[in-house]
Amino acid sequence: MNKPIIACAIHDYIETACLYGYRLELALVSGERITGVARTTETQKGRGEFLCLENPANRVEMMQISHIRALTANPYFTEIAVVSESQG
Repeated sequence: MNKPIIACAIHDYIETACLYGYRLELALVSGERITGVARTTETQKGRGEFLCLENPANRVEMMQISHIRALTANPYFTEIAVVSESQG
């Protein structure tokens, strides 16, 4: 069985945030909130997909993100709920 991944449309928003260096607030499924500038994404075989923020030590597993809010004004998104491909 494959590990679930985030929906393609959500991944596009994350890639856009990385491309333009948006400052984001991430709400995690644990209730924790993390704020930082989106830099890149990373996929590790068998471990999942990660969003890397400006601090190299601040890598967040995408499946642990429940909501993303853009703190940088932009024409693409303000707030999105993260849904995995296995959730629909």
